[in-house]
Amino acid sequence: MSHRQYHITPLQFNSGCITFTEWISLYTLCLAPLIAHVVSGAPAASYLTKPKPRWHDQICLWNPTSIIWRYAAIFDRRLRAKSWSRDDLATTNAILWTRNGWDGSDGVVSEAVTSCVQRPDRTHGRILSATTLKTLITTLQGIAAIYALVAERTGAGASNYDPLMGVDMVFSPLAVLGLLRLCAAAWLTEDFTYASPESTPDPPVAQDAASPKPNARFRAPSSSWPSRCFRTFYLILCAGLWTLSLIYTVPVFHSLLFTTTSFLSSIFYLVLSTISFLTHAFYFFRGRTTTVLPCISHTWYKIYTLVIISLMVVLVIMASIETNRAPDGTYTSLRLGNDSMTQDLLPELADICDFIKQHLDSGYVLVHCD
Repeated sequence: MSHRQYHITPLQFNSGCITFTEWISLYTLCLAPLIAHVVSGAPAASYLTKPKPRWHDQICLWNPTSIIWRYAAIFDRRLRAKSWSRDDLATTNAILWTRNGWDGSDGVVSEAVTSCVQRPDRTHGRILSATTLKTLITTLQGIAAIYALVAERTGAGASNYDPLMGVDMVFSPLAVLGLLRLCAAAWLTEDFTYASPESTPDPPVAQDAASPKPNARFRAPSSSWPSRCFRTFYLILCAGLWTLSLIYTVPVFHSLLFTTTSFLSSIFYLVLSTISFLTHAFYFFRGRTTTVLPCISHTWYKIYTLVIISLMVVLVIMASIETNRAPDGTYTSLRLGNDSMTQDLLPELADICDFIKQHLDSGYVLVHCD
């Protein structure tokens, strides 16, 4: 063919042969990368004032864009620090709700000191801690995901990732974001507590050395070359993830066959990677590196978060309808019959027929379940 094309198969009910115990296993595999990424990247918020944030303020903290921004901002602040204390570590890791809303600026480090009733016992994260365990889990998931995605598309190695995935693999690519956590891994901690407005704080705990003014402790992002270099490198990584999602969505090398599940999955990851890259680029170039995404309270970002959550829900529903079990025990959203059916399916797209034939030769002939 001289040009590249899409083919999206219509939504089909393929899951009639899936048993209840299989559904439990499938949903466990489906949600594991999502839960690991959100739980490890969005710790509990600390409230320094009343009233507490409303639900639409809090759900933005769970947005993957907010999470990977936080990783970059933590490391960036450490690079810009002229001195680094336990208070700095606590406040940098904390997600603080103040009278000004979510606040992750350099200035809040000094303001939140009096509300901190438990501080980390060192100026970096502990090796033997739940935080380190979360980093290890997300890193291993990320390595497996990036290898499978690249190997599947380039043919450079064996891959267990199927672009025509079943419900068990719809969130597997999300695990790649766990690799971005590595930049801040040495300074991630949950060993801190801030007094809430409802409680009476304990007597002030002896602090580290007297806290200087924020502009004396941290270099401005615009005047810190290590910060500039890191932000550039981080943007390159985000651009790489965007390129990977684009390759799975746009027929760059060959025509693409989609099921409803795989098409929605491609759209989900393309939207997520595009908005994440543009948001990071916009604020990085402006020198805004607060540990909470600067636009997290903006209306457009709340709408974007709701769109992402909605896409996740719809994706799971569509994948649950289309998931089918292959004879080799794997799961896919594509239902195929025999070779003649395959050839009759797309007579005008020879390369897509070849693509289907490869699945048939590999044992991906699925049995129709009445």
